[in-house]
Amino acid sequence: MPGTIFQFFRQSALFFLCLLPGLALASQPNPADDIASKPMLLEVRYCECQATKLDSPSSELLPGFLEASNSLKVGVASEDEGFVAFDAFSLGYRVSPVADEPGTFKLTWASSYSRSSDWSTAQGKAALVKGEWVQLYGSRNESDAGTHHTGVAVRLVESTDD
Repeated sequence: MPGTIFQFFRQSALFFLCLLPGLALASQPNPADDIASKPMLLEVRYCECQATKLDSPSSELLPGFLEASNSLKVGVASEDEGFVAFDAFSLGYRVSPVADEPGTFKLTWASSYSRSSDWSTAQGKAALVKGEWVQLYGSRNESDAGTHHTGVAVRLVESTDD
């Protein structure tokens, strides 16, 4: 009797395991649905270079930064949160609209960046106006090997603008 019960459970388990690939395929999301639900892109630029002039009150990005930086893009909705990572860079984020300011969003973020010489982490809040770049953080480290810069900037754009 115990052998029969074991054999029944074993056959049942094998039957359900055979169904798993079909169940997994049936539940995969449609990319078009995801794009429709996340009409904006959060574009993140980062590099071991200077993003803005150090002594300037302007937050305008240096042309060299946009040319040299790595780019990550993630689809976001007007109220969204998530995590994106590539290679040595990671960013956790929360985006929410600012009341009574159309096109302006509050970004709450935490980031980690491992560079060739060391690593850094940062967190904060920023106001994002669609289409405008905002430097999240930058650093300048002096050592015997020379000066090393880090720059991280983000912007929100409509996904159709990409």
